[in-house]
Amino acid sequence: MVSSMYMANAQTNQEEFLAKWNGMKGYTVEIIEAMPEDKLDFTPAEGVMSFREMAMHIAGANVMMASKFLKEGDPGMDMEKKDMNKAELKMAVEKSFDFVANICKSLTEDELAEEVEVFGGAMVSRRQVENLIDTHGIHHRGNMIVYLRLSGVEPPAFRAW
Repeated sequence: MVSSMYMANAQTNQEEFLAKWNGMKGYTVEIIEAMPEDKLDFTPAEGVMSFREMAMHIAGANVMMASKFLKEGDPGMDMEKKDMNKAELKMAVEKSFDFVANICKSLTEDELAEEVEVFGGAMVSRRQVENLIDTHGIHHRGNMIVYLRLSGVEPPAFRAW
């Protein structure tokens, strides 16, 4: 009885994660949409990523961490193109979020509980990797919001779902 309750709750937890993840996909795209095309290369200081590079970093990290630590896969997108326009950036980010979501949907509870080796040799569960991917995006979305404000652009209102 307790085991079946846990499994039902675990499925609910995964569904809740995916609902939030999908919301963050939309919010990230809104942030990219807010930056004028001619300011995509804005950077607040020398030696830090531009807005364009930050968007590509989110997409690239989503794909890399999901395919390396959750389950192998190919998102079918060119992660090496450096000069994407706004439409291409939005598409790359959307595809990367969809790629992660599809992998997460395919994982069983046993697979989510399984530990994998990540950065620095740390052993964490795949569920923790899901949270790592999410937290990484949160960090860089925050950077992008600051970049918008420094560029004189009002960022989109925060939305959690």
